[in-house]
Order: sequence, then C-alpha cells, then structure tokens
Amino acid sequence: MNAFLNPASVLLVGVTRQTGVGAYNNLEVMRRYGYKGPIFVVHPSAKEILGHPCYGSVSHVPQVPELAVVSVGRDRVLPVVRDCLHKGIRNLVIISQGFADADDTGRALQEELVRLSRQGGARVLGPNTMGILNAFDGFSTAFIDIPRDPCPPPLTLVAQSGVLQVGIESFTGRLGKAIDIGNGCDIHFVDALQYCAQDPQTEIIVLHMEGMRNGRRFLDIAASISAHKPIIVLKTGRSQAGARAALSHTGSLVGEDAVFDAAFQKAGLLRVRSMVELRAVAKAFLHFRPMAGPNLAVLTATGACGIMSADACEDFGLQLAPFPEEAREGLENPKIPWHRLGNPVDLWPLGMVGGSFPHVLEKAATALVARQDTHATLAIFPRMSSPLHDNLRFEDVLRRVQEKNVSQKPLACWVYGDGAEEESRVLDRIPGVACFPSLDEAVMGLAATYRFAQWRQKMAIKASAPEPPKVSTAHGSTTPRTQGHEELGPAMGKNLEDRITGPNGVVLGDEALGWLARFGISTVPSTVVTNADGAVRWAKENGFPVVLKVVSPQWVHKSDAGGVMTDLGDAEAVRRAFEKLLERFRATTPQGHLDGIQVQKQISGWEMLLGLKRDPQFGPLVVVGQGGLYAEVFKDVQRALAPVSADEARLMISSLRLFPVLQGVRGRPPADLKALVNAVVRLSDLAWHHEEIQELDINPLFVSDKGCWAVDCRMVIE
Repeated sequence: MNAFLNPASVLLVGVTRQTGVGAYNNLEVMRRYGYKGPIFVVHPSAKEILGHPCYGSVSHVPQVPELAVVSVGRDRVLPVVRDCLHKGIRNLVIISQGFADADDTGRALQEELVRLSRQGGARVLGPNTMGILNAFDGFSTAFIDIPRDPCPPPLTLVAQSGVLQVGIESFTGRLGKAIDIGNGCDIHFVDALQYCAQDPQTEIIVLHMEGMRNGRRFLDIAASISAHKPIIVLKTGRSQAGARAALSHTGSLVGEDAVFDAAFQKAGLLRVRSMVELRAVAKAFLHFRPMAGPNLAVLTATGACGIMSADACEDFGLQLAPFPEEAREGLENPKIPWHRLGNPVDLWPLGMVGGSFPHVLEKAATALVARQDTHATLAIFPRMSSPLHDNLRFEDVLRRVQEKNVSQKPLACWVYGDGAEEESRVLDRIPGVACFPSLDEAVMGLAATYRFAQWRQKMAIKASAPEPPKVSTAHGSTTPRTQGHEELGPAMGKNLEDRITGPNGVVLGDEALGWLARFGISTVPSTVVTNADGAVRWAKENGFPVVLKVVSPQWVHKSDAGGVMTDLGDAEAVRRAFEKLLERFRATTPQGHLDGIQVQKQISGWEMLLGLKRDPQFGPLVVVGQGGLYAEVFKDVQRALAPVSADEARLMISSLRLFPVLQGVRGRPPADLKALVNAVVRLSDLAWHHEEIQELDINPLFVSDKGCWAVDCRMVIE
C-alpha cells in the first residue's frame, strides 16, 4: 500500500489537454496538491501537458513508474492495463467508471480486470474511485482540487465513495490520508486496515462502508487494531429492505444491518449512524484523549441547556459527575442564597451578581477538572458580536483552565449566539479543547471516546489472561475454547464430524433436540409417537401434564397452524388431543408429510428464545431474547457473532428489556442465569462446529430458578 500512498513515480493515462476551470485534470490537481516525484503522461496525440512531455503509449515511457493512474473510458481500460503489466507496473489506480457499478457488460469487464491483474501479479485500487489523498506527502490522484491540510491530522479515511474526500468538512472535518476503494475489485478494507495498522501517521481510522467481503478476515484484522487505534465506521444501507425472508423466528429477527452491528461490536469498532455523528466523533478523537470514565461535568450559562445536557448523557451512555462539595463555598455567592449549585452547574446567576461570567466559569472549570471523579467537562456559554457584550470572551479563560488540567481530560464546548462561529474557531486551536455545533454532538463525541477506552481496557485484560484450552474441531484441527467456557460444565458432544441431515433442509422434533443435548443444552423429556396409545403410554410413564405437537416439515410454525395442545392432564385428554391434531393436519395439509406427534413433559418458567443465523460474510450469529408466541412482535433480542464467551453471553442477557423480570419480581424467584448463559455458549459451540446449520430456533426455552430447558427446536440446514 505504500506504493499507492506515496509512490516514487507516477504514470497518468487519460489526462485531458484542457486545464484550469472545469477541466478536472488530475495532472493539474496532483501538481497543485504538492507531489514532487516524476510524473509520466501518456496521450495519443498531445506533445506536452502543463510542461510534462507526453508519450504515445505506455511502452514508450523511459522507465517503469511505481504507480499507474488510469482515467480512460471503460472500453479502453483493459488494453491500458495489459500495457502497464507488460511494462512491469504492478500498482494501478483505475479512476474510470462503468464497471460493476453499472451493468452486465461492466461487471464482465471488471471480472476480466481482476483476472488480468492477478495473472500479472499486480494490485488494483478501484475501479470507480477517486483514489488516494495523502496530505503528509502531498499526493493526490483526484480530479477534484481538494485543499491540502497544512498540518495534517493523524486520521485516515477508507471509503467506498470519493464524496468523503471532496466533502471533508461535512464528514470528518479534517483528513490526513484517504483511500477510496471504489468498487473494490482487488484492494478492499482488509488491505487498507493492514496499512493503517502499521502506519505511524495514522492514529484514528474512519471507514465508510456500503458492503463487505472477507468478513471474518476483516474482523480479525480490525480487532487486532481497535485496542490501539479507534476505528470509526459509518455503515450505510441499514434499512429493513436488506433483511432476507427466513423460515425461523431468528431469521426474521436478524436483518442484514443487525449482523453488521454484531460484527462491529465483536471487533470493537465504533459505529456511527449519520453524517452528524461521524463529524462529532471524528472531532472528539482529533482533539481529546479518551474519557477514562463516564462522568461528565456540565458548566452552563443557562439552566435549560443543563437539562438538555443531562438528557444527552442518558441518550449516549454518559452520566453526570458528582458535584464537589468542597468547591461549593468558593463558588456560591451569599448575595443569592437561594442559588444552590449542582451538576449541571448553572453559573449565569453567579456571573451576573459577581460581574464576570468568564471568571466564574474559570473557577468552576478549574475546580471540576481537578476531581478524580470528573472524566470530562462540557462548557456551554454565549458569544455575542455586539460591543456591549465584549466581556464574553473565553480564549484566555480556557487556556488557563487547560494549564491546570494536568490529566488532560477532555474539555468540550458549545458556544451559542451570533458570534459563536468565530469564537469556536479560536477555541478549537487550544490543545485539548473542541467546540461542537450542538451540545448533543459534544456529548455524542465524548461518549465515543469513552466507549473506546472501555474496549481498550477490556482487550488489555483479555491479553493478560491465560491462554484458553483447545478443543477439537469438526475438521480435526484445534481451536481455542471460548473464554469463560470452562466454568460451564462438561465439554461438548462427541463425534463432531457427523453432519446434521434432514428432509427438505429442516430438522425438527426429537432429532433437533437430540443435537442440542449432545452440545450440553438441557432439553425437556419427549418422544415422537405415531398413535394415541403410544402418547398415553409415554405420558403415564413420565407424568402428567404433557404437551402434544405436530412434527412435520410443512408445519414449521406449528403454533400458528394450531399444531400444539397444552395442559393435557390425563389419558383421555391426551387421546382427544392426539386425534384433534391428526384431524387438523389432514384437513389443512393433505399432501404433507407427518413425522408423528411429539409428546413432551410440560414445564413452566420464563419463555426465552435462543437462535442462530449464518451470515455468508461473518458466519453464525447467535440470538437470545424474549420467546413465546410474540417473539417477533416485541423483538426484545440481543445478538453476537460466534464464538460467544460466557462474558459476552451475560452481557447479551443483561441488555434485554426482559432482564429485570429475570432477576425476580413480585415474589417470583430469579431465573437461573448461569444455566441460561451456559445454553447461549453451548449453542454458539454447536453453530461454530456445524457449518451446515443455516438457521436454528429454540423457542421456547423455559428458564426457571432451577435451570433452563429447550422445549422446541427447529434447524434449517444446507
């Protein structure tokens, strides 16, 4: 990637002879941006452009350039690429559009481009790309004249669109480097991340992502970086239109965007969901050290904004810092005894009485940043352009505060009033201070730095932990057992090389429950029978009450079809229910295949759902949530990519809206959460070792104070 970001020499193919306004001449732009290396221009008829001699073909260029930038029509790209490969050029940026971004012809051209480049041992960025921007070394392949930052920030952007380079101010605010992967026919996110990991000029990474490939490889690389460098990702295309229809409850609860959420969380990426959030988070990392804790002190000239700040803290995962009682005497004014300070700290009355709001702000900020239990400060104050309010200036005030801010805790500001924009530009130049367009964006940015600090701490603890034990995989190799797994009891079932099979790709009833049991998930006693006598005999041997269920690949959602009958307390009830279920099945599905009727011991507890869905990019995604008939209505679920550790399972469960109920309410004892955690981890093991499982539902999984049991299970296999 160094050859793309800072090439020793460059070949340009497709440069226009026009220059100046409206020319979009990438030679002109490259020179204006500051590139000092040799540039070779290929043009079929021009003798020179902007003082650079032109060569009639690539073969006529007197040396082998390190990088070629191709900007010709799509039909001419492949001949030019062949010429470059024959010349010995092994790094190419294809600016040209009209490939997989266009039509079938373009897709075919792109496939041939990939084939040629691999055959020739070359790497390709694009096509359909703005290419590279490197403000440190003054190199740009863009055809848009983008201002070069005179003091480049340590932020590298990897995007799937050139608009994030052109619109820097609207997205990240500032840029040190940018890589537009375009269609990503060869160089993709993994390559760019590997470069960023080793690049000393990159301390903050921003990803703009429309799609993904090599998902697991991406996660491995991202996770290895995110403990040291924050990775901020704006994933677009997150609407429900991306969700695929599925046979299982889990499938309907897991849309494409939910998979990306789980993937980013697994690797410690900081997801943002809008341009506003991206700009706020990028600015926070550019100006601040990460918050060491969640406590925010709010200093405000207006009580209304104090309330807004408290709301924002709750929205974005921060909390208000305790107000220091020892500072009260030095701040409060006996002339207004009714004015008692708290956090948010309403300072305007003190400024009015004392004659200087900036002075009061300085005293309060200095007192609060010195507190160990204050992890960041948000200052809210006005700046008016009128000469009558010329006393409201804060640059010197905040510089003095920062001199005493020995721990370099973040100091965020929101300035309002008609002089706010100018004041904000001045204050942004103070180290460790940043002004945001709104207080919500200030809290949003601060909260992201805290999330990064939490992840970094988690990874440090994980790195210091002993190596987890190994377990055999289905392919005979070894893989680390999920961290925390050893506390959960016996190892997984044997014979992992066996594949799960079933008619029409669906495994139901006792066969599905049997696989759960093999992996250590407790199941409710049951059997499948073909006549009422068998059902009665089993019920008498195992005890009433029992439940009867239709087992058929045509009745996957059997509750919806009336295929479940409960509370069967005696033999006669079982007989009647058996005949009723047969009658319903025959009436509604005359051509269907009936495996039998499952008779099962009836138990009670909280109804939960466990499930998994296999994503083509990221692999199995495990789901835990509220179960029963209304699972898809309430959608109270949490998701995580396998393998899921015990700690991850606990976090998933505690994040459910149902969790307070599971802790015990109104006289009911708390659920056996250890057993539930065990079930989640064991399901993750099953998914990890059986790639043929595409979807799986355990619904319901009954959880009581004495354990948890899978009552019903269905698998969709490939």
